[in-house]
Amino acid sequence: MSTNRPAVEAPEPPSSDAHASRPDPVGLTGDELGVIRRVRDSLRSIRFGTVLIVVQDGKVVQIETAEKIRLR
Repeated sequence: MSTNRPAVEAPEPPSSDAHASRPDPVGLTGDELGVIRRVRDSLRSIRFGTVLIVVQDGKVVQIETAEKIRLR
């Protein structure tokens, strides 16, 4: 017995250009979006390491990135 189901195709991953055209999330200030973008950029720039976010009085005041280089 066979059923006539449409073929399901996996969606294509969004290109990096698609992210630039997305609307900003509702309810975030420009400063908050800037912090999120900086954290994202820090995460994308390292392969091994840490990203430390320092908060004072409920606001991000510092983002530290420490990269480890593995020599094997």
